[in-house]
Amino acid sequence: MEVEEYARVAAAEDDHWWYRNTRALMSDLLRPWLAHDQRILDAGCGPGGNGAWLRSHGRVVGVDVAHEALEFVRTRRPETVPVRASAQRLPFEDGVFDVVLGITLLYTLQDDVAALTELVRVLRPGGALLLLEPAFESLRRGHDVTVHGLRRYRRHELAGLAIRSGLRVRRATYAYSFLAPPAAVLAALERRGTRPPQDAGSDVERRALDPVFAPLARTERRWLTRHDVPVGTSVVVLATRD
Repeated sequence: MEVEEYARVAAAEDDHWWYRNTRALMSDLLRPWLAHDQRILDAGCGPGGNGAWLRSHGRVVGVDVAHEALEFVRTRRPETVPVRASAQRLPFEDGVFDVVLGITLLYTLQDDVAALTELVRVLRPGGALLLLEPAFESLRRGHDVTVHGLRRYRRHELAGLAIRSGLRVRRATYAYSFLAPPAAVLAALERRGTRPPQDAGSDVERRALDPVFAPLARTERRWLTRHDVPVGTSVVVLATRD
């Protein structure tokens, strides 16, 4: 990720509708596996907001390869223990975490299989792993360049990675279905050169439509408590190590 993007994320992740909704969605999905005094890993934590909400459930460790990201964790998220390391080579013993998060992590890594193998290795038997990654290569845009995104996933691809890593998939669905149509239009415009990727900027800076997207996200989240959605800009996989 570009260094400047960490600052943009840090400034937005407490109140931006996407981050708030993503945390609420994670809470809904992880609820059966959340208790107290747990050991929680936020892999690829960035500035730390994605995992800091879990502090009420135990000790949160945030891992990132970028020291710039960890500086935000140290100054803004004192409840999270910052550790500088690659997700492809985690400095932890086997089975030490009860819950592991990988939020927009695997798609930035050269070897996503090695990283997922490491996430599984440090997860205890019976523990839960939650992955949320960008979906559909056709939706690739300039923002992917900004955050160094290397690939996007379809639901069966991400679920298949989890299964081959020895996990039991409990849930696999898309999310943010209402964003898919405008994202497809923007991606098509960029591919045609009508809207060059270098002019696309950072998604976290676009706030004008927050009052529209936030209620749509809440409505979709209620649907996701019982149903999957067939398309979206993100794919979510919840799995356990049995």
